Amino acid sequence: MRISLRTDGGLATFPGLTRPVEVDSSSLGADEAARLEHLVGAARFFARPEPAAGPAPGTADAMTYTLTVDDGTRTRTLTVSDPLEDDDLAALISHLRAL
Repeated sequence: MRISLRTDGGLATFPGLTRPVEVDSSSLGADEAARLEHLVGAARFFARPEPAAGPAPGTADAMTYTLTVDDGTRTRTLTVSDPLEDDDLAALISHLRAL
């Protein structure tokens, strides 16, 4: 599984903090690869509806996340903005940002 995460926006955007994250699960240890696959599954990434376009009104300084997942048989890109209302999707993004 290959995953990329790009972060844009926010009140104080610093280039080092918003660099894209690229992860290939084949380069991870078995436990970390399984955790990543679990997070993608829990977030229902391939089944979730398209999000509303752009940040919610009143959140001009919200972070925007562009997440692409390729599981070998399908590829999908979603762009979502803060506040993230889905805890499972938020957990996936948080974990990717920590990598």
